[in-house]
Amino acid sequence: MLKKRVVAVLIIMMIFGICTSAYANEVQQRQKVERQRHAIQLKIKSLKTMERRAVNNLSRNQQKLEKNQDALKKSRTQYSKKQDTINSLQKELNSYLSKYNKRQNASAERIRCIYKTKHTLILDLLLSTNSLSQFLDRIYYQNLIIDSDRKKMMELQQQSRKISSLKHRLELEKRQLSKVIRDIDRENANIKETISQNKSMIEKIQKDKKAYERSERELKRQSDSLASMIARTTKGSSVNVKTGFISPVNGRITSPFGWRTHPIFKSRIYHTGVDIGVPYGTPIKAANSGKVIFTGWYGGYGKVVIIDHGNCTGAPTTTLYAHMSQIKTAKGENVSRGQVVGLVGTTGYSTGPHLHFEVRINGKPHNPLSYI
Repeated sequence: MLKKRVVAVLIIMMIFGICTSAYANEVQQRQKVERQRHAIQLKIKSLKTMERRAVNNLSRNQQKLEKNQDALKKSRTQYSKKQDTINSLQKELNSYLSKYNKRQNASAERIRCIYKTKHTLILDLLLSTNSLSQFLDRIYYQNLIIDSDRKKMMELQQQSRKISSLKHRLELEKRQLSKVIRDIDRENANIKETISQNKSMIEKIQKDKKAYERSERELKRQSDSLASMIARTTKGSSVNVKTGFISPVNGRITSPFGWRTHPIFKSRIYHTGVDIGVPYGTPIKAANSGKVIFTGWYGGYGKVVIIDHGNCTGAPTTTLYAHMSQIKTAKGENVSRGQVVGLVGTTGYSTGPHLHFEVRINGKPHNPLSYI
C-alpha cells in the first residue's frame, strides 16, 4: 500500500509539473506575442509621426521656396533697373566729359593764341583803336572770354563729379543686390534639395502598407472637411450658371475617380477626383463659370482653388483644383469658363506634376467625367 501511495504521489507530481510547465510556456508565449504587438504598435505610431512631420515639412519648404522665388524675382528686377540707370548715367557722364574736353581744348587754343601774339596783338589793338577807352574795352572782353571758359569748365567738372559719385553709389548698390541674388539662389538650391529629401522620405514611408492606408484616411478626412467648408460657404449662393463643363487641362487620366486597388498592397482606397497628368506649369482653366470661394494651401491637397457654380446641375455644385504650383485668381473673384485660375504643380501630397480635379455636388465628390 505504501508503494502504491508513493507511486500515486509521484504520478500526481509529474502531472502537476507538466501542467505547470505548459502553463509557464503559454504565459511566455503570450508575453512574446504581446511584446511583438507592442513593438508593431510603436512602429506604426513612429511611422505615423514621421509621415505627418514629412508632409508638414514638405508644405513649409514649398511655401518657403515660393517666397524666396518671389524675392529673387524682385531683386533681379531691381538689379536690372539699377543697371539701366547706371548705363544712362554713364552716357550722361560721357557727354559731360566730352563737352568738358572740347571746352578745355578750345579755351587752351584761345589762350595760346592770345599769349603767342600778345605783343603783336597789343600793337595791333593800339593802331586799330581810336581811343584808349576802346583799347581797354577790347582787352577786358578778351579776359571775359577766358574767365567764361574757365567757369564753364568748372561747372562741367562739378557736374561730372556729381554724376561719377552717383554712378559709384549705384555700383555699390548693384554689387549688394548681386550678393543678395547669389544668396537667394544658394538658399533656393538648398530648399529644393530639402524638398527632394522630403518627397523621398514620404515615398519611403509610403512603401509601408499601414502608412499608405493612414495617408489615404488623412486625405479622406480632409475631403470630408472640405465638404463641410463648401456647404457653409455656398449656403445662400446667388451664383447662376447655365453653361456646361469643360476639362480644365488636356492630358491622360493617371488615376480615375472612385474605388481603386493599390498595386502593391492590394488595399482598396477611395479617390475623390481624377488625376490628369500634364507638364509642370500647364495653365489650369476653370471648368465652368462661377465664383471663387477658396484659394490657398489645404493640407495634402497643396495649393487649391475652389469655384462655386451655383445650382447648374440641379444642386449646389463646386469644382476643386489641387496640387497647383501657382494660383492665378483670388477668393471672391467671378471667373468665366476657360479662364486660367492656376498652373499645374506638385504641391502637397504629390510625387509628380499633375492636376487633381474634383466635382462636388452638395459638397460630396462625384465623378468629374460625368459632367465634362
